[in-house]
Amino acid sequence: MIFDHKEGNHVNLLAILLCVLALLIASEDGWADERVKVQELPPLEVTGKRVKGLLRNELTTNTINPEAKIEAGETNDITDLLKESQSILVQDSSYGKKVFLRGLEDQNMRILINGMPVGQMGKYYARSFEWETIPVDAIERIDVTKGVGSAEYGNTLAGTINIITKRGTKRLKTRLRGSYGRFYDGKATLTNSGSYGPLHWFIGGSYHTRDEYLKNNDLEDENGFLSGGIDLGDLGEIRFLGYGYHKSEGYVLDDRVAWNIWSEARDYASGSDFTLDNAGGEIIYLSKLIDIGVSCSNQKRNSNPEKENWKKGDTSDYDSDFDTPAVRCKIHHSFGPHTLSLGGEYTYGDADADWEYYNKGKEHIDFKQDLWGAFFEDSWDILPKLNLTVGVRYDDFRNRIKDSGIKYTGATAPGSGGGTHGVFEDRISDHQWSPRYTLTYKPLDDVSLYFTGGRIFKAPTIADQYRWYSNYNFISFAGRAVLRAYYGIKQPPGAPASMIPDQYKDAWRRLIGTLEPVKGWDYELGVRQVTARFGYHLNFFYQDIDDYINIYPVSYPPTYNVDNVDIWGIEVSGKYVFCRQFEVEGSYTYEETEKHGDELVEKLYNGENDLFNAPKHLLNITLRARPFKGLTAEWQTRYTGKRFAGGAPGVPPQMAQKKQEYQPMTYLGGYTIHNLRLSYETGALRGVDTKFLLAIENITNKKTWERLDYPTPGTVVYAGIQLEF
Repeated sequence: MIFDHKEGNHVNLLAILLCVLALLIASEDGWADERVKVQELPPLEVTGKRVKGLLRNELTTNTINPEAKIEAGETNDITDLLKESQSILVQDSSYGKKVFLRGLEDQNMRILINGMPVGQMGKYYARSFEWETIPVDAIERIDVTKGVGSAEYGNTLAGTINIITKRGTKRLKTRLRGSYGRFYDGKATLTNSGSYGPLHWFIGGSYHTRDEYLKNNDLEDENGFLSGGIDLGDLGEIRFLGYGYHKSEGYVLDDRVAWNIWSEARDYASGSDFTLDNAGGEIIYLSKLIDIGVSCSNQKRNSNPEKENWKKGDTSDYDSDFDTPAVRCKIHHSFGPHTLSLGGEYTYGDADADWEYYNKGKEHIDFKQDLWGAFFEDSWDILPKLNLTVGVRYDDFRNRIKDSGIKYTGATAPGSGGGTHGVFEDRISDHQWSPRYTLTYKPLDDVSLYFTGGRIFKAPTIADQYRWYSNYNFISFAGRAVLRAYYGIKQPPGAPASMIPDQYKDAWRRLIGTLEPVKGWDYELGVRQVTARFGYHLNFFYQDIDDYINIYPVSYPPTYNVDNVDIWGIEVSGKYVFCRQFEVEGSYTYEETEKHGDELVEKLYNGENDLFNAPKHLLNITLRARPFKGLTAEWQTRYTGKRFAGGAPGVPPQMAQKKQEYQPMTYLGGYTIHNLRLSYETGALRGVDTKFLLAIENITNKKTWERLDYPTPGTVVYAGIQLEF
């Protein structure tokens, strides 16, 4: 008999955890009459009067309510809400914001809008999901599920983020809000909500402009949205959503920023900018038996860099166009102690990218992705206080990329005049069956114990595939620089691949290997208690990940599988209401990450085996006071621990000699940010609810780096007013 040691570890871990739960169950003297389903165990929410629950679907889910936040102008998009949630790190950058959950970046998450899957191109120009897609004013709540979650959730490693849009109000309501802050940061928002017969709606739009606080990074954006539905009575409900977003932002041209990530923006001139346009919609039918939805979204990017040393007629341009339609169906039914769900989904990704290189030629690339998923799940009340939810999920993906090559003009082509060079095509695919299980025990009415586990499957994004192929075949400038640094080749970092000796090319390809999907196992064990005065949640998590896709921290980076990654940690969160006038809430995460088999990073960074941008410590504390009617004051403290960042000039190290004033930033130090927010609500204007708002972000003017290409802007003050009638 052949025994797989790793599978044996999984079995042993599962057996130990189940035994612990069995002992806890055996110690219970009696059973209550109330039946408990795992779907009915709510995340915690604290109000000024008591701790209460909202009906959501999992103990591993945190719920964010935007309406509970004081919004004085400091909130620009969803990431400003997420960063106050547990185990989430948000990093701004010169190309967009990145969200990390338990040390894993957002391209490893599954993003849903009203339960509908959204296709992701992957980390491309530092972005994965466009977090500005749904404006904050249109969001009812955000459900953040950590880990693999239930069998409904697929193609995820870090977790699932479900963005739920607002419903129309019963009474007609209009809201107008405006704010102004440092760097001439101005925002204006107008929304209207109401209902007429079976129809309800929430419609609105906003405008935002800000001057630069890093060289050339001024921005301007606007959005519009419509969310609503039609009540069909006993037949169910039809929900609909439409949205559009436009943004224009300048490239960050601070030399230190561009140097840290070895970015081509080092040579850009002031005025270089890019635009983003997101548009989409969805229609969902909901009933007691079946839910069916269709959606489609489109993302366009247009880059317009400029260089001072260009000759007349030179140009450089990059455009991308990404369409991602999706369909989803779920059948659900309850009988006796069982609640069954069966369903499937399909997401299609279709992207085109066009480059126009200055004084060189043009290039066109097609990206395609098919994602299929199917699931079955049974939530079974074994005993009145014991629930077992078991499910299985099937995932399948197919990626294709095709580069039509660079169409050179005249003498710029390698060899003799003109022609097309560098044509390639690549395809990858795979599939997996993944079991999921959750055991929940409720020894007391306000205490829940749970264990959840399941198998991981995450397809490479089409951007992963393109980066891998470009570095495997020596197309990437940064990839060639990393190769030369790794093997100690004394050549200019970005010199043509033809100069690299064949033995190093062969060795590099063996090192990078072929690109595979991420697989592994995910476990979590936790306890939660909710009373009329306080609530807490304590849990332990562990992930054993095979073939983790590592992205080297430079522009156009090497992308490759790492043999194995272990991630484990402890999360604790709590909320306590001292009285109606004062409450405190907070969360803390301790996390360890360890890679095995990443020869590239271990050699270039002296044996370092942590994941990039995964701090061991994350702490959020909020003190909230309501000293008298109408006034709410919040003091927020957020601590982010030291983290491994990598990046240039560690690559290529020989280039550091030309920039002696820049020390390598292999690690980013820990930092603490303090924020103060005030809200005063008055009814002085008859028929109008008026709020005066103030926010002071980073009140101690802490100077630090959130990311290799983003220094914090220091203290920022916002003031705003909101009228609702």
